[in-house]
Amino acid sequence: MVLNNKGFYLLVVLILLASSGTVTSQIKVDLKKIIKHTNIETSYPYWSPDGSKIVFQSNRNDNDSEIYIMDMDGTNTKRLTHSPGLDETPIWSPNGKSILFASERDGNYEVYLMDVDGTNVKNLTNHPAHDGHPNFSPDGQKIIFHSNRSMPDSTFIKNEFTTDINHELYEMNIDGSDFKRITDYPLWDTYPDISPDGSKIAFRRLVETQMGIYKTNSEVFVANRDGSNAYNLTNYPDHDGWPAWSPDGSKIAFASERERFNNWQIYTINPDGTDITRITEFDSQGGYFAKPQWSPDGSKIICTRTKDGNVEIFIIDLEKP
Repeated sequence: MVLNNKGFYLLVVLILLASSGTVTSQIKVDLKKIIKHTNIETSYPYWSPDGSKIVFQSNRNDNDSEIYIMDMDGTNTKRLTHSPGLDETPIWSPNGKSILFASERDGNYEVYLMDVDGTNVKNLTNHPAHDGHPNFSPDGQKIIFHSNRSMPDSTFIKNEFTTDINHELYEMNIDGSDFKRITDYPLWDTYPDISPDGSKIAFRRLVETQMGIYKTNSEVFVANRDGSNAYNLTNYPDHDGWPAWSPDGSKIAFASERERFNNWQIYTINPDGTDITRITEFDSQGGYFAKPQWSPDGSKIICTRTKDGNVEIFIIDLEKP
């Protein structure tokens, strides 16, 4: 058999993929859009514990990101925050009574907690550093988040693909006390999610950065709750991120551009790195998916799709092919 250069390189890639266990399967699922807007970013959706409502961020008013809640079908939308700064990445508390989020309303990003009706807002971190992407422990008593407070001046640089600054994972009590650093890594650890049994954390780690030609790579890592024994779960030379544990702890959903550059899709994977399955389909017109979160019963995944300048919310029904 004679191969030209293109055929040879394709064969090598296929052999490498097969030997590394990264060949991806795909399943057919039902995909439903629940928010339909034009030129509006609606992002970071998260289910209420009873599965009846969704909290999310949107810039639908004056291009300023605020926190909203709505029913599962996209109706009865209610705005919760009204601040001059960006309010982002909302997370519903396990008991359904509070919402955790990040905000720059006081000049820099901090972690805040508020009641589900938008009242009783509290700044939990209150630090000159950038604190963001908070998440609850399963019992609702701890909060995990990322921060650049380990840097000498805690200056936040918006381009994460730089070696000039790093973010680590931290944990604190629900009232903002007892800060504890979890990871110690020279680049970025972000987007933490704690396993349902409380013993593990999944997070996104920037593993390679080269600003000159934008050669970057991020992976999903899993570690013990205290940050020990971290391992590379996704282990692929393209960006993987936004990990989310399934309610029973048997799967981790994440977004990746591994099959097409800059065309993110939603995947699931076992916590040991096996059984990688793509659950969204590529769009010939360039739409891509990100930020997956599981429904409380594990039958659905909510996520965002970016297409034609819009960022919209979709629900993936895993039980309806």
